[in-house]
Amino acid sequence: MYKCISWFISFISIISCNSTKERVAHQEKVVVIQENNSQDTLLPIKELYYQKWVAGIKGGGSGIDFYIELKEALNKDIFLENVRYDVYDAIIEKISETSYVAHMRTPLNDMILDENPQKEYGNQAPATKLKTNEAIITFTVNNKRIVQKFENVKEKELLAYPSMKPKNNEE
Repeated sequence: MYKCISWFISFISIISCNSTKERVAHQEKVVVIQENNSQDTLLPIKELYYQKWVAGIKGGGSGIDFYIELKEALNKDIFLENVRYDVYDAIIEKISETSYVAHMRTPLNDMILDENPQKEYGNQAPATKLKTNEAIITFTVNNKRIVQKFENVKEKELLAYPSMKPKNNEE
């Protein structure tokens, strides 16, 4: 009987410790929203830019690749999560110690554009968007989530992929 009671008390204490840890961890994830000011950011931003791309065939797709170039590698306690540009959100992927990219798929090449509005049935209007030169980057620093708005995002030249592979000149 004594073993059952001690086992039960041990079980309850383990459960309460785990739930306490989860509550503390949840409380540490505070969202801090900051406006862009080069002195205020925790990210050593060198350049923010995006490049739109479109496939050379109808239905081949289109998108925006959003690039984050840093002056130096991030500290171990900083983790880039996602970026919002225009009406699109995407997860940030690491390319190198100082380069990151987020791939955003857009419906541009999948939309039906026609003089007859009836043929455009199914197209959806875009949601509310940021200004052309603005982006919002979400990142964590020591388990604190920070949402920061950046301005002066540059646009690079459109990448238009060819519609088909070039033919060989072999006869």
